[in-house]
Amino acid sequence: MMPKKAVVTPDREMPSQNSPEQGRTSVVVSTSGAASLHNWRNIRLITGREYKNRITQRSFIIMSILLLIIVFVAAFVPTIMQLVQRLTASPGPQTQVVVVNEAGMIAGMNETMLISDINSELNGTNTGSNAPYTISVQSPTSLDNLQSQVKHGKLDILLVLTRSTQGNLQFIYDTDTDPNNDPNLSNIQTLTQQLNFLDVAYRQGLTPAQIHDLVASPSLTTVYSQQGQNTRSTNQIVAEYILAFAGPLLIYTCISLYINIVASGVAEEKSNRIMEILVNAATPFQLLAGKIIGIGAACLTQMACLVVVGIGALLLQAPLQDALLGANAGGFGQYLTSISIPYYLLFLICILLAFFLYATLAAGLSATIRRQDEVQNAIMLPMILIITGWILVVFSLSSPNATWVKALSYVPLWSPMLILVRVAVGTVAWWEVVVSITLLLVAILACAWFAARLYRVGVLMYGQRPGLGQVMKLAFGR
Repeated sequence: MMPKKAVVTPDREMPSQNSPEQGRTSVVVSTSGAASLHNWRNIRLITGREYKNRITQRSFIIMSILLLIIVFVAAFVPTIMQLVQRLTASPGPQTQVVVVNEAGMIAGMNETMLISDINSELNGTNTGSNAPYTISVQSPTSLDNLQSQVKHGKLDILLVLTRSTQGNLQFIYDTDTDPNNDPNLSNIQTLTQQLNFLDVAYRQGLTPAQIHDLVASPSLTTVYSQQGQNTRSTNQIVAEYILAFAGPLLIYTCISLYINIVASGVAEEKSNRIMEILVNAATPFQLLAGKIIGIGAACLTQMACLVVVGIGALLLQAPLQDALLGANAGGFGQYLTSISIPYYLLFLICILLAFFLYATLAAGLSATIRRQDEVQNAIMLPMILIITGWILVVFSLSSPNATWVKALSYVPLWSPMLILVRVAVGTVAWWEVVVSITLLLVAILACAWFAARLYRVGVLMYGQRPGLGQVMKLAFGR
């Protein structure tokens, strides 16, 4: 006995001369036999064919190159922005402070030590053009001239140090600033209190070492009982929201593009009757699986290249910022680099699973149409679902830890995008990610089974326009 083979018999019915249905074609197919015996072999061959066809297309190559350039340049945007800001930023106006000391030695400090102490109190650790105050000392003989400069707006602050008859320090603060809006008053008051304290301590007989111990900053250990509450810097928050927005946007864009490619490929094969040849050597399930895996592999190749280039560019940010901006450059690029590497890996998993979920639906639905110009109508349902997911992402950015966001992040249709939002800007446990991905895998298997049934019926119904009820009856029938 010879084994059965998958045979496709284009059986053209010979209608009568009075029949209005001349030219209708029916196809009789046996899917058992050699094709089903070589299930994985056929899937592998079809996958290789689809993959090679996609990655060798000129449009695919050009798009990949453009995306790689965009990702590489985008990774350098934070560093470029900081560099441009530093190069174009003009130093802020420094407040001129002239000190006239008529009180003699203060707290045992000579003139150099006194200016150093005043500078430390007013400017802190800021030096050079970053220091808000420029401090100088003038002799008491130039006091009248200095007061005139303040009066005519040529000098910002004149600080005169004198002593009372009891030997206590007295200060005269002369400025041209509006008394109702003086940004320097609190700093000058703090300075005078500090100098007075040091002088009193010195006159009470404390040695400079004892005074130093007295004013030394105590050891302070800060403990935040509520971890993550108001402890993130603005730069870190900006970096997290950039990732929360960019990841789902790329998934939405790529899935919309690739499911259209899958649907167009199915419709093209059906419209040019090449399907009659293909089903002679492979079952409809093998054709569906091979097409989805092949195009998915092309999508994964493109995304993997983008991820590798993106991670490589981000890893270059730290040494580049050190070279151009110094070791303390900071900025949200620092947080973008530290957060994005694990986020990118999760993004790669999510976009791949999202593709298989929506591609199976698109392939099954597009197999039920007759002409290629009906593709957009066939994939309307998957497109509505992916657009709904993007709308949910936009609303979830304002409240990533809301109950409805957590609940919908387990729904396979939208979990690839919403789980990325929660990971980037919300709080999510590792097991929640595992559960979400597991449910997504189960949904992919269910959609693959359903799409295979539709695909089996759809690719064999040439010349017919079945209704929804008829398609479902044939799909779920034996």
